[in-house]
Amino acid sequence: MVEARQLLEGAVDTHVHSAPDLVERKLDDFELVRQARERGMAGLVLKNHFFTTTLRARLVASQVPGIAVVGSIVLNQSMGGVNPWAVEAAGRGGARVVWMPTAHAENQLAHESAGTRRHPAALDLSGRSAAVKVFEADGSPTADTEAVLEIVRDRGMVLATGHLTPDEVDRLSARAIEIGIRKIISTHPDSPSIAIPVELQKKLAARGVYLERTFNVTVPRNTRLDVPGLAARIREVGPASTIMATDFGQPDSPYPADGMEAYIVGMLANGLSEAEVRQMVSANARGLLEI
Repeated sequence: MVEARQLLEGAVDTHVHSAPDLVERKLDDFELVRQARERGMAGLVLKNHFFTTTLRARLVASQVPGIAVVGSIVLNQSMGGVNPWAVEAAGRGGARVVWMPTAHAENQLAHESAGTRRHPAALDLSGRSAAVKVFEADGSPTADTEAVLEIVRDRGMVLATGHLTPDEVDRLSARAIEIGIRKIISTHPDSPSIAIPVELQKKLAARGVYLERTFNVTVPRNTRLDVPGLAARIREVGPASTIMATDFGQPDSPYPADGMEAYIVGMLANGLSEAEVRQMVSANARGLLEI
């Protein structure tokens, strides 16, 4: 059987956090990318909940060649919420991934108000609501959401659903496909604040949406599935629609490259084939990001 290290070669981690950030991270952009390159990985998507990583990605790529460093933007309040101007600027700068709100998603804030641990990227401003509006009261996308979707489509970017509710993910992806977007990722659908039901996951997969299954759902801080349970979920919905990512970079998490290797080991140990793992860890993401 091929070793996990060999399957790590050519892998892409679509969800990593690094410094500089407003919260503590385990390593900076340069060390993150160097470690991934040393393992033979093909690329990384830099994610930051507060600021676009577009220009950071370009700087790191110029200094650490031989691996794709992908910039992104998260539509939290610090970026103006669902802000077409910010998305257009990020796209012009080379960003390839647009995330719907995370820490400022209405769903995330409602989840926290129920007494759960606050999101590490929580950001408050006295007298102002943190919630970002993605949909109108009738359930239709806001005008700004429509404008963002059009930019994503026209620039060939990847739409990631952030921390929306399962129903919002369903409606957003349906509308995105309706207007011609073909690159869509459902962000960690098994995480506690999102928890997309399996039948809806299957519906999204049939629609052409990729399910980004992050390994952090198996660690104590976020545990929702153990490793065998995560493997079973992947088999149930299908490897063809799965993207393996870590969502690591926190001080108490493994280094992202180590985490991805452990993820590969866990999937092989729980019955996923080498070909299936290679598809989930490499081919699916490389196709979406054109790496």
